[in-house]
Amino acid sequence: MNQIKEYEVGINSQDKLYCIDSNILLAMCQFYYKGKCDRGNEVTEELKRFILKARNYGVLNSFSITEICYDYTCNTLNSEQMNKIMIAYDNLIMEMSDNEIITHKGAPVPEAKKNLPRNCTFKSIFDCRLPEYLLNGNGEMLQGFYVIYLYFLKIQNLYFERISPIKKVEKLFDFMIDEVNIFLGYEFYLAVLLFLGQSDERNIAEKIFKPTQNPTLAHVLNAVIDIFQYRMVCFMADKSVQIKMPMKHVFVTMDKGLQDYIERCVSYNAIISKKNILPVGYFEMNIKDAYMDDWNEFYNNRYYPCIKSRSMELNTEEINDAERKTNFSIMCKNIRKYEAEIFY
Repeated sequence: MNQIKEYEVGINSQDKLYCIDSNILLAMCQFYYKGKCDRGNEVTEELKRFILKARNYGVLNSFSITEICYDYTCNTLNSEQMNKIMIAYDNLIMEMSDNEIITHKGAPVPEAKKNLPRNCTFKSIFDCRLPEYLLNGNGEMLQGFYVIYLYFLKIQNLYFERISPIKKVEKLFDFMIDEVNIFLGYEFYLAVLLFLGQSDERNIAEKIFKPTQNPTLAHVLNAVIDIFQYRMVCFMADKSVQIKMPMKHVFVTMDKGLQDYIERCVSYNAIISKKNILPVGYFEMNIKDAYMDDWNEFYNNRYYPCIKSRSMELNTEEINDAERKTNFSIMCKNIRKYEAEIFY
């Protein structure tokens, strides 16, 4: 069974962009400098086949290289680390011939380290420059990142709260809808897997969330970035349609937990109007028998009517600047609240 998996998003198009996550980029560095991947010969051969195919289209590494090269101790990017990775990337994607890749035995340059020090001394996302580096200061995307981060903090908080699992789901939904006024389906359904899912579903969610009693900022951000990268691939595919330059985007990862979660999303579509893009995901879940009645009651009486109404509003009404500022202010207030509860 292949360890490298690809997930296509967007309409059928001859144009294609491969978006690799950090474990693929690290494997490329291992292969370039050592002639093999740490995961063994099978993965090395998989990686060769992927490189030979993907470089005929395009390979995006901006998110993954930023995640790898960000130094939590210095709160900046490690330029030496980035240079080593880019040497490997440029040679494998642009410079080497197909035969050189097939027969490659390594290069006389030190391998890029797997992980930089994560001795994070700050305890707020607003003091951390990683999101800024990831998104090149794009304000709209930065707000999206902050929302995902907030919901991961909320789920971390609920995970250890001594209430019933269905109450945790209800509280998260009410928080998204009534307090922050931004509903995120991927994060919500991930929480449903965590709180209500059967053992396999719960294991998938725990691999992504990695809940712990005393998390650090770096710990939470590591989980956020996993989901955010896939979300951004979906967003870029939708945006390419909106600007009439459709391109199929392909997310590539070896992260088993993330693979299992993406495969629970049965389909992905987007309702697109002149003013808005509304992602619509359909998720496959196995709810524990003990929680099934409570889930069905919540879904039919609270969740479905609310999401149906909001979907229609979002696609017909434009959000004005005042509403955006209000939402952002509420979001920041809640981020600081949950950071104080979790990190201090």
